[in-house]
Amino acid sequence: MHPETPEGPHEDFYIVLGIPREASLEEVEGAYFELARKLHPDVAGGGEEATARFMLINEAYQTLNSPVLRREYDKSLGIQVDSKSYVIATARPEPGKTVASVPMAPRKEEPRAGAAQRLDDELKHAIKSADRLCGQGNFWQAADLLQRILAKYPRQPALRRALARASSGMLRYREAAEHLKVACELEYFNSDNHVLLGEVYMKGKQWQKAKDALHDALSWNEDSDRAKRDLLEIEKELSKADSPLKKLFTKLSRSVVPEKKPEQKKHPEKERSSEPESDKRG
Repeated sequence: MHPETPEGPHEDFYIVLGIPREASLEEVEGAYFELARKLHPDVAGGGEEATARFMLINEAYQTLNSPVLRREYDKSLGIQVDSKSYVIATARPEPGKTVASVPMAPRKEEPRAGAAQRLDDELKHAIKSADRLCGQGNFWQAADLLQRILAKYPRQPALRRALARASSGMLRYREAAEHLKVACELEYFNSDNHVLLGEVYMKGKQWQKAKDALHDALSWNEDSDRAKRDLLEIEKELSKADSPLKKLFTKLSRSVVPEKKPEQKKHPEKERSSEPESDKRG
């Protein structure tokens, strides 16, 4: 059963994330992380379809990751919810089976990502439009479109990533980095946010900051081939820069500090032999 909206039935968020309805909040986060790593548009090849799919995954996560939103969503699915004990029961059991209550694992600590705002239809439409504009090279128009709604959604990671893409396309790397820093704060466990931040730093030739961001990505996903590839690229760039700089430094140091010649001691007999004849007669 899919929940009904004014626009028609939506996909079941549990199916989108590939988890059972009694999944713990830790399992929700783990499933989202795995899908985000594989299906991020920058990894999956981009395009409207990939972007729409990733936005749906984000929406599913934002809903099921919040106890309040999840409770309301479960009600829309026809699931009975005990708000006090976080126990859910299937409203319509299969024939011959009794209704079974399954306790949901309580959340030990609300992660920083819980403060992220949910993707609604207005925001999804704006991001899709901006993605299309960026694909056409209209980065300024995309940025203008997204900036209009930023005040309403300041803590939405998908919006921040979209703004970073537009800013990067306009060669405003510092601005892009600031947007991605917010995305990293909201979805700190999403290694793709850190990779994107590292790549923006790479474009701005800020190699050390890029390395730090990419190492953060690997701390969350040690199998990130993209982060590893970027780190190798940074090492190559640094080696290229080091070689001529070292040569220049060596050349300058030689020209500034002249080599000292060893002092030659004067021999006493040679000094006397060099005296004028008149002095010898005297």
